[in-house]
Amino acid sequence: MNKKKLLLISVICISVWSYGQNQFNVSQYMLHHTFINPAAAGNSNALNGAMFYRNQWTGMSGAPATMGINLNKPLGSGKATVGGTIMHDKIGVNKNFEFSGLFAYRLKVGLNKYLNFGLSATVSMIQSNLAGVETIQENDPVFSANTPTFTMPNSKFGIYYFTPKFYVGFAIPNLLENKIVYDNAYKGKTSFNPENLHYYLQAGYSIALSDKWDLNPSTLIKQVSGAPMQIDLNAQVVYNKKVGGGFSFRTSKELIGLINFQITPMFKLAYAYDFNWGQLGSYSRGSHEIMLIFQHLQLSSRPVIETPRF
Repeated sequence: MNKKKLLLISVICISVWSYGQNQFNVSQYMLHHTFINPAAAGNSNALNGAMFYRNQWTGMSGAPATMGINLNKPLGSGKATVGGTIMHDKIGVNKNFEFSGLFAYRLKVGLNKYLNFGLSATVSMIQSNLAGVETIQENDPVFSANTPTFTMPNSKFGIYYFTPKFYVGFAIPNLLENKIVYDNAYKGKTSFNPENLHYYLQAGYSIALSDKWDLNPSTLIKQVSGAPMQIDLNAQVVYNKKVGGGFSFRTSKELIGLINFQITPMFKLAYAYDFNWGQLGSYSRGSHEIMLIFQHLQLSSRPVIETPRF
């Protein structure tokens, strides 16, 4: 590995370890909103979920790799929904397993208009293989051994309004800050830090261009104190409700190609490729993400509420 690449990876690894858990990165969130907003789990009164695998910055040693699965089950009349999510994220020497249970409640506020509230309780298992980090100082006690696995609590909150053609949601993906600190020994630290709160604002609209063609623009805005605002602008065209494709522009200097196919009424397969034209793009061959969405897994004869997936 050349020195520039080693330096870049070292900075990424140490910054993530020092400043706490970063947020999971998913490019195809518009196809399954629950990955970024727990309130979106209440969008349907049918069993639904998704799973994905993301290989980020391919060709770069220590680059992030993330996988996750989510499953949501409506209760009773469908106003209340329970669900669960398992995520595994690895970047450099840092690993994080996250297990979440969520509860969402849906209110009908008009004809085909709904307002959801969602809360998720999370357990994170964080570990860092710090002994594998190359350092300038010999026998640095911070990097002399791998850390134990620390189990720490967290929670997520979301609000989500939707109709068959429009949605807008707001979420805080982690209400607490989890990190590993060193004070004569490695320790797991959980605290409430307002400056570490991430805020997500998402919105989307479906426009019928003809009997067979739809245009689905959407956006996601991310904000956290001390960092520039990140904005995603997405646009996809869908043919006959089965085949979709489009692009996303991200202000962090990324262009994303999107394609998806409705395999059956219950299963959709999607793929995204991220191209970075910034500094990271000089060291990697882009990012790949594949997602399988399962929807309308009907448990009863009641009508299915259409879930926005654009």
